[in-house]
Amino acid sequence: MKSFFIKRKNKTLNTFKILLLILMIIAVSSIVYLSGGTSGAWAQLNFITIVLAAYFFREKGAICVSLISGLISGPFMPNDRFLGIMQSPSNWLFRLFIYLFIAYFISFIFKKNDRLNKKISDSHYISHFTGLYNSNKLIEDLHQFISNKEVFFILFYKIKNLEEISKYVDSNIINELIKKGLNKAKEMYDNNFIYSLNIDEYIIIIKDSNEKTIRKQVNYFIHNYKKPINANNHLISLVIKAGLIHYNKEEISAIELINRVKIAADQGLLYESGIYKYDYQFKKEKIFFHEIASSLNNSIVNNELYLVYQPIVDINDNVISSSEVLIRWNRGNKEAVGPNVFIKIAEQTGFIKTLTRWIIATSLDQYLEFKKNGLEIKQSINVTATELIDNNFTKQFINQMKEKNINCNNFGIEITERVVSKDNIKLRDNLLELQNNKVLIEIDDFGTGYNSLMNLGEIPFDFIKIDKYFIDKIFDKEMKIIIKQLIVLIHSIGRKVIAEGVETKEQFLLLKELKCDKIQGYYFSKPLEKDSFFHYCKSFDIKNYL
Repeated sequence: MKSFFIKRKNKTLNTFKILLLILMIIAVSSIVYLSGGTSGAWAQLNFITIVLAAYFFREKGAICVSLISGLISGPFMPNDRFLGIMQSPSNWLFRLFIYLFIAYFISFIFKKNDRLNKKISDSHYISHFTGLYNSNKLIEDLHQFISNKEVFFILFYKIKNLEEISKYVDSNIINELIKKGLNKAKEMYDNNFIYSLNIDEYIIIIKDSNEKTIRKQVNYFIHNYKKPINANNHLISLVIKAGLIHYNKEEISAIELINRVKIAADQGLLYESGIYKYDYQFKKEKIFFHEIASSLNNSIVNNELYLVYQPIVDINDNVISSSEVLIRWNRGNKEAVGPNVFIKIAEQTGFIKTLTRWIIATSLDQYLEFKKNGLEIKQSINVTATELIDNNFTKQFINQMKEKNINCNNFGIEITERVVSKDNIKLRDNLLELQNNKVLIEIDDFGTGYNSLMNLGEIPFDFIKIDKYFIDKIFDKEMKIIIKQLIVLIHSIGRKVIAEGVETKEQFLLLKELKCDKIQGYYFSKPLEKDSFFHYCKSFDIKNYL
């Protein structure tokens, strides 16, 4: 329907152009005749009409107008109307020749300009590397299809590891791989609707098909490229992820449609080939991730972060012996986000190092403030594997304590058992250096990893923290035996045990009976802000909990 109206509009416009040229021919001829004939200069006005005809209709239109104007201004037009003198044939024939020459010459210039504009237009719409249409053409076509309420599938291919491979593999091999893939794609899909967004990103618009057929084609395509190939005596395999959207006359922009199909391909494991449909929930998670990542970068400057302290009770000496330092984020009126969420995001974005430096500096200063006010309690800080395999972290941590005249044995670090296998040798060396400087090492969440007992002989530590999962089940016969034997085992190698997640008096008394060394949990206290923690420690009396 829209194409019908476009054709009708073009037809109306051409009719208007023809009428304009006819009126101009009549007007010029009238002016020439009324002014006295062709002996005056008014006949030159025909050049304007010829140029305009060349602009409107190129060569055919210009020649047609030249002939009409030349003939009207020729044998039918007097040379001098007032004296009654007509033109000689050579006079008007020469003028007609000039008109035709000008018509041809001007048309040639306009056609050359058309070719130049087309070349410029093609360069705007064509990828120089692949020779396919680029994103500019894609957006225009999608806008057209959406406006026409057409139904189609939009398929996005992303070669996930191409950029990484291209750093180490000859560019000619990469080019051959891409050309091979494009040739296969052209066999499978309509060449007019294959678009190259980048060397490793392609979009295909598919009409008159169904999802089952498309998935079959995609899986076949991916399967062929998963086969390893030999490059510089090394086997490489391309990881291809595909996103798929079925567009069904939805009110949406071309840009949003492209973004959605790209989001679809972001799903699944990072380096796992496959085809995925757009998931709005996944998009929400991505938006949330980027919002938190961006906000985190300003959280320190905006003074939004703060520390809390959870007391750890020594049930042999019946005193608060230490505390676990935990970070919290005050986002004001924004949705609250727990450390279990923003710590992971900080690790993924690389902000974790900045965050850990802030935690260490703040906790060291707070330790000195507590000490100044008569409270000297050890503190333990959670550290990720990212820091622990960094030699600079170990040195900086020790140097910071020495610069502030803090005994290293007043601080400890907590590492989760699950990170131990990330880089065992480097991790072990750095932990040994910390331990040699009297920094206490605690293995957090002990028992939740697959290699718990193996780790006991692999890494240096001073304490293990039995995970809350085991404490919750401590009254089960089997679990009670496991916890008891674990405590005996840890004591037999000269280390100590902290039970975390203790929430009831019954759990506390049973752990005391099983000879556990220290207790941490809501039965004694939740994590407290610095002032509340200070007052809690000053007023603590174990009798209130027995």
